[in-house]
Amino acid sequence: MKLNPRFPPTQFRARIGFTLIELLVVIAIIAILAALILPALAQAKEKARRAQDTSNMRQHALALNMYANENRDYYPRHDPAGSALWDLPNQTADRLVDYGLKRTLFYCPGLESAVKDADSWWNFGDYRVTAYQWLIRRNDAQKPGPLNAPRPQPPVGAYLTKSTQTYSNGVSFSESEIVTDVVISEGTAPNLKYRNVTTSNPQIIVNGFNTSHMAKHIPAGGNILFQDGHASWRKYSAMQVWLDWTLSRQFWF
Repeated sequence: MKLNPRFPPTQFRARIGFTLIELLVVIAIIAILAALILPALAQAKEKARRAQDTSNMRQHALALNMYANENRDYYPRHDPAGSALWDLPNQTADRLVDYGLKRTLFYCPGLESAVKDADSWWNFGDYRVTAYQWLIRRNDAQKPGPLNAPRPQPPVGAYLTKSTQTYSNGVSFSESEIVTDVVISEGTAPNLKYRNVTTSNPQIIVNGFNTSHMAKHIPAGGNILFQDGHASWRKYSAMQVWLDWTLSRQFWF
C-alpha cells in the first residue's frame, strides 16, 4: 500500500486508533441501548409465559370436564391431599393425566420457585406438588389439625364439587373460578411478603413457596380458569384474599 508522503507511518497508525474518550462513548451507547432493549425483552418473555400459562389452563378445563362427564358430573375427589391448594392427591393428578393432562402442564411457566416439573415434587408422597391453585374439593379438605386446608372465604365459601354447580347459586359459570395461578402472601398489610412463604415442610422447601408472575416486589397478577372453560388474566390490584391458611398466609385470586 502506498502511503501519503505527507503523513509518516507513525502518524498514520495514530489516526486509525481509538482514543479513550471515543471508547467510553461507545461503551455508554451500548449501555443505553441495553437499558432500552432488555426491559422490552423481559416484557416479551413474560407475555410468552402468560400465553403458555393460558394454554395450560385450557388443557386443565378439558381434563376436568372429561373426568366429570364420565363420573356423574363430579370433579375428581380423593384423599389425602396435602395442606396447600397446589397439592393434589396422587389419584386426582393421575386421573387427570389419564384424560390427557401431561405432567408438564401441572407447572406454571411463570413460577419463580424451586418447585418445578421435578421427580421430587411429582412423587412427593401421598400427593403431588404442582404449581397451580386447585379449587376442587378434596376429601380431607375440612379435617381439623395443624395442616388444615385453606378455608374459603365469602362469597366463594366452598370448594367446587360438580361441573354442573358453581360455588354459589348467584355466580355464573363464567365467573366461577376453578384453577388459578399461585398468588400467596404471608403476614399482615402493609407488610405482606409474596416470596419465601412458610411451608409445612421447611426442611424440604428451604426457601418456602413463591408467587407466580411477580413484578418486582408485588405480584403482577395471575391467570384464572373459570368453570365455563375460558381463562383470562387478572391484575393483582383486582384480586382479593379468598382463602385463609394457617400462620397468617392467604391465597389470592
